[in-house]
Amino acid sequence: MLLSCTWRAESITAYDGKSGWLAFPGRPTRDMTPSESSSARLDADLHFATDLNRIFTDLKTVAPTKIGDRDVYVVVAMREGQPPVKLYFDRQSGLLLRMLRFSDSPLGLNPVQIDYSDYRDVQGVKTPFRWTPTRTSGAFTIEIDSVQQNVSMHDSKFTRPTS
Repeated sequence: MLLSCTWRAESITAYDGKSGWLAFPGRPTRDMTPSESSSARLDADLHFATDLNRIFTDLKTVAPTKIGDRDVYVVVAMREGQPPVKLYFDRQSGLLLRMLRFSDSPLGLNPVQIDYSDYRDVQGVKTPFRWTPTRTSGAFTIEIDSVQQNVSMHDSKFTRPTS
């Protein structure tokens, strides 16, 4: 996954399937922490909803609820050595509307909620073109302009800059 966001300046999140790095305007580039890499692993899986049994060791449904006016099924997903992840699926469409996970920090576990919307068909796969991550530090929105499947990317795109 390579995500480049422009907001007055460019910030970059790069993850190669094992590790990653982050670049923010006015700050030095830094490696992801193990917790950030674990989170990036979830974000980078564009087939996340179909890979649940591969990613998680245990899945349990809990009481349904609502997100806005949408009825949702709630699934609690567990991974070895990681806090639980709550997944909220639209009861009508079956699409993932929200993920609530926790990332480890020096101050303890911090919640990260990601809301997914604007699903579009991309070569037969429903893909969210709008993600809204909310963290304790605030929220922002990622809007995808286009999706291309099976595009070759040179490894240098994932190489951390030296400065």
